[in-house]
Amino acid sequence: MILDETAPVAPAENGLDEELDVVARLPLPPDPHALASVLAYWRPKLILVNASLDAVDYWLLRVCRHHRVQVLVRARPAYGLLGSTHFRRFGGTPWLPLRWPGQRRGAAFCKRLLDIVLVIVSAPVVVPLMLIVGLLVSLDGPPLYVQERVGRGGRRFRLVKFRTMRVRAELATGPVLATPEDPRMTRLGRVLRRYRIDELPQLWNVLCGQMSLVGPRPERPELIRQFRGVPHYDLRHLVRPGLTGIAQLTGGYGASVEEKLRCDLLYVSCWSLGLDLRLLALTVRDLFRGFPRG
Repeated sequence: MILDETAPVAPAENGLDEELDVVARLPLPPDPHALASVLAYWRPKLILVNASLDAVDYWLLRVCRHHRVQVLVRARPAYGLLGSTHFRRFGGTPWLPLRWPGQRRGAAFCKRLLDIVLVIVSAPVVVPLMLIVGLLVSLDGPPLYVQERVGRGGRRFRLVKFRTMRVRAELATGPVLATPEDPRMTRLGRVLRRYRIDELPQLWNVLCGQMSLVGPRPERPELIRQFRGVPHYDLRHLVRPGLTGIAQLTGGYGASVEEKLRCDLLYVSCWSLGLDLRLLALTVRDLFRGFPRG
């Protein structure tokens, strides 16, 4: 079964009918009742959404999950960050299988165990580095900065990081998103942010279970209230927030809310331990060369 973002194309134009037994083609977005009726009648094994992840409403995943139908979306070049093993190929085009957002209990336990083990193993290197950075930052004010953020399930927690901005930097502006060339940053703070060293104290948040090593970036409650109108924004709170992730590796501070959300939804929909390990490896690479996106 195929859902097309535009008018349904002829079978010869994409070659899908040559490889698959296509039982129906519907426009995207489909009518919920019509989709449920077609799924109940034909009982297809796959639905190919001829559009990117941005076009998928999550009620569609909910309906398909009820009918035990696998949903795949047309892959975009940015999805290459997931690795080739995540894709299936039909009609000469790569398609990305989607999961229902969230994690199975056993997989969530393995992810939590991986976080704890990696934090403990890295401690002999990370702790001395944090002591040195803390001393340098304390030369012009308090070394640590504690801020309220929103985590899994919308629960709030106290995030800790090295201070990279001037003391009382938001006194005049109030809560605002950081930018690549933020004038509020100190000279040392720019270096810490480029190499993400300012986020090392958040390993404490990881040990406390408030964060994971990999996941969507946690945002401040004041900013989240501004983003409520963005479709599917709350889905990023189905998993623990992370120090690194797809959005952090591809967008940096200069990415828009919508661009970051696309990356977060991609992670939530395609999460696996293998993906976490791949993203951690890419993060280590960028730690040594510096994050070019700020």
